[in-house]
Amino acid sequence: MKSKYPVLCGSILICELLVVYFAVLTTFGLSVKSAQTLTLGQLLIGASIIAVFAVVAVILLPRRIGEKRPGVILGWIVQVLLLASGFVLSSMFFVGALFLALWAAAVYWSARIDHEVAARS
Repeated sequence: MKSKYPVLCGSILICELLVVYFAVLTTFGLSVKSAQTLTLGQLLIGASIIAVFAVVAVILLPRRIGEKRPGVILGWIVQVLLLASGFVLSSMFFVGALFLALWAAAVYWSARIDHEVAARS
């Protein structure tokens, strides 16, 4: 049977990709004090690292109920990296905390739904 991890957790990670790249444009456009020393290339490299982790996490999410894959752990790493991006653009602390809460809820509900479906079968 199919797991709910790719649907719930994957959608959170894909939304984070968009937010990270919009944050790069915002940081570069606003010329925030901490970003004045960073070039657009450096910001894009940082965003791309987060994006690669997110895409790999989506690919490695469990596809079947009971399957053990490292996608969830990589998703948690993405959440930490997103929170850490707050040191470049302070508003990312708030955005990162929001996505952290969404990620925790998605992981919880995915596991719970998978457990209930497995118990019925």
